Amino acid sequence: PSWMYVARSCCGQVQQGSPTIHGWSFPGVLGKPSLRIQQSPVVTSGQNLTLQCLSDVSYDRFVLSKEGARDLLHRHGWQSQAGLSGADFPLGPVGPFHRGRYTCYGGHNLSSQWSASSGPLDILVAGQFPYTPSLQVQPGPTVAPGENVTLLCQSLSSVDIFLLSKEGAANPPLRLRSKYSSGLYQAEFSMSPVTSAHRGTYRCYGSFNTSPYLLSHPSVPVKILVSGPSWYLYVLIGSSVAFILMLCLLILFLVRQQRRGKCRKSSKKGLRHPRGGGALWADPGWAQGSSQREPREVGKADVGHFHRISSQRV
Repeated sequence: PSWMYVARSCCGQVQQGSPTIHGWSFPGVLGKPSLRIQQSPVVTSGQNLTLQCLSDVSYDRFVLSKEGARDLLHRHGWQSQAGLSGADFPLGPVGPFHRGRYTCYGGHNLSSQWSASSGPLDILVAGQFPYTPSLQVQPGPTVAPGENVTLLCQSLSSVDIFLLSKEGAANPPLRLRSKYSSGLYQAEFSMSPVTSAHRGTYRCYGSFNTSPYLLSHPSVPVKILVSGPSWYLYVLIGSSVAFILMLCLLILFLVRQQRRGKCRKSSKKGLRHPRGGGALWADPGWAQGSSQREPREVGKADVGHFHRISSQRV
């Protein structure tokens, strides 16, 4: 019957207790997870491969489905401190039979309902055809930001599709249909304008429409170097430096003006303006350290007194 539950265990045995696609109760009701790979989706035979199904919904279990396959790979879910749930599906050593399109689903232990399908993830197995394409960079491997660069993939053997893969990128490779010209099958992958994100190592592969998940041997790797920052970065850096210099000059000017104002106030406090025609004299007692006495104005009588004292000393 369509509701019958079967599953493939880690050892490859079929056991009771988990639903097949036909036995799911309204699949797609819950929020869909995402299916990821931490390496390039282009793999070679013998390589280890792990697919990861993740969701922001706290699912208890996950299943991995391959397009065209009847059996499902089941895993108990784990919970992270960031509020994510997920499961790891190790596949490998990789063989040609691992090629294909994969999706994953999440579910709860006490429910027969499953989530919507994740986005598809294509696993491509390289080295399955006897030819090797070539890869060239035009005008050259070293380019400046904002310039245009073209990666030309060519093959003497018949090719339906060329694929361009960047080393270390988890994104699917770029695909272009081949064109036959001057005895060569070729495709031009244009990158314009070039940014620092284009820096890296590239390889190209060939494939056929009848076997889209099987690829040829990789081309010799080509490395693209992006030389220096682009012109608008120079403008931004220059304007930032000029702004900082102007700000520093303004701060120095304000500090200097503030200090001048303080000096003027302190000089006014230490002096008194003379009253009448008298001169300003320092009181000897005040000069000797009395902090309570103020300097006083000396009049004409005091001047005469000073003259008498001077004549007596003489």
